[in-house]
Amino acid sequence: MPLFRTLTLTSAIALAAGPALAEVTPTEIWDDWQSLLANYGAEVSFDRTSNQGDSLSIIGLTAEFAVVDGSSSWDIGTLTFNGNSDGSVTVVMEDEMALTIAMSGPEDQEGSVGMTMRMPGAEIIASGSMDALRYDFDYPTIELTEFTIEGDDVPDDIPVEISIAMSALDGFLEFTDPDTRAYISENTIALITMAMAFQGETAEQGAGAFNLTMKDLNQTTTGTMGTIAANMSMAQMIEAGTRQVGTGTHGEVTYDFNIDTPDGSFQMAAAAMSGEISGAITDNGISYGGTTNDVTMSISGSTIPLPPLTFKMAETGGTFAIPLVPGDDAQPFALAFKIAGLEINDMLWGMVDPVGQLPRDPINLIIDTSGNLTILEDFTAPDYAESPEPGIPGTIEDLNINALQLSIAGAELTGDGAFVFDNSMGMPMPTGVANLMLTGGNGLLDTLVGMGLVPEEQATGVRMMLGLFARPGEGEDTLQSTIEMKEDGSVLANGQRIR
Repeated sequence: MPLFRTLTLTSAIALAAGPALAEVTPTEIWDDWQSLLANYGAEVSFDRTSNQGDSLSIIGLTAEFAVVDGSSSWDIGTLTFNGNSDGSVTVVMEDEMALTIAMSGPEDQEGSVGMTMRMPGAEIIASGSMDALRYDFDYPTIELTEFTIEGDDVPDDIPVEISIAMSALDGFLEFTDPDTRAYISENTIALITMAMAFQGETAEQGAGAFNLTMKDLNQTTTGTMGTIAANMSMAQMIEAGTRQVGTGTHGEVTYDFNIDTPDGSFQMAAAAMSGEISGAITDNGISYGGTTNDVTMSISGSTIPLPPLTFKMAETGGTFAIPLVPGDDAQPFALAFKIAGLEINDMLWGMVDPVGQLPRDPINLIIDTSGNLTILEDFTAPDYAESPEPGIPGTIEDLNINALQLSIAGAELTGDGAFVFDNSMGMPMPTGVANLMLTGGNGLLDTLVGMGLVPEEQATGVRMMLGLFARPGEGEDTLQSTIEMKEDGSVLANGQRIR
């Protein structure tokens, strides 16, 4: 969490600082940058300044930010602001800068992560006025490398190599309201790569590697930048004015992971052809969603007692939205998950169904829910997580099952429902109705019995249970069920009390 907060904080400041500097002279730009960094809680220091014509250089510049349980320090080196004849300002940074994140943990444990950021040939131009600042950037490459990890619990005999790189990052960030720091940003990235590998000094320590590539990323974001401080929770950042709505797409994604130990090996590889991502920081919370298309995956290795497995998915994804800001009123939440068109390789099917009695249609799973929560405590605050007896963070007021679908081996279960909750007794007590329909269930059960996978007596018990909870539907091999929960705690199935 400290590393995530540090990278998020410093990235926001780096983006925000550029366009805020689009002033008439380099000196005014530098003054504005210092003011902005101070607003974000940074301590800025430098060795000296140098003025040459319309150019101002800040030499020996460092910026340090306090983060939860530690600090992050940027060794920027020399930063130069060049005034251009058209009224714009070019910001020139060194090709390399160093970043160090220091953290402390329980029982006086300490650790740090260091890295070098390389960005040769970067072009950054600020233009416009204080009322409408625009920041255009073009980075041929950005690379994070030379990672060092030190700490009380970090073994020094298993070196880890990490590198992260981006190619052809370009776009703009434009402020539309200088008072609220409202902005719009668009950027594209041609390629992102990540590689991590470790190699123990002895065979017992093993070795492993992870590689990731993403192509053709596009992103559009609008929002406002509120005040950020190290001890702020996400809820407090929202209350301070942070807002963001973003959408993005990406092209092909591939990743692979492998590990070798004295106990055996394990390999996994996956690829997706495209995807969409959306996210938001709203007035009361956060939301995130994404869809990945045309996924393939393979798993193998001596540590799994199965032959190599391969899977395909036409689509997979999900969404969630959760309120974070405490208040007396109920606030909406949502949670959804989807797998569409899951295909399993014939080798795995053949292990359970060698003669092909089961339909091998693609598997689908959809769960879509929404409702309202009352948030009682700021559970994103560090002191909440560290409290020995944290209070109840919130209560659920109502829940809607917008869609439920599971189709596999010729059978399909669908449903929906709606419930409200009484929280007056300490335990949420639901009242409401759920509607379920099962098609092809008896046919699947008969096939499993015929294959010897389910004993006849167990199948008889399942049919008896279905008879208690379900009634015949309109179609062939169709069962329907209406489950109703009453305020007195009773439960009815198709009008018959079962509890």
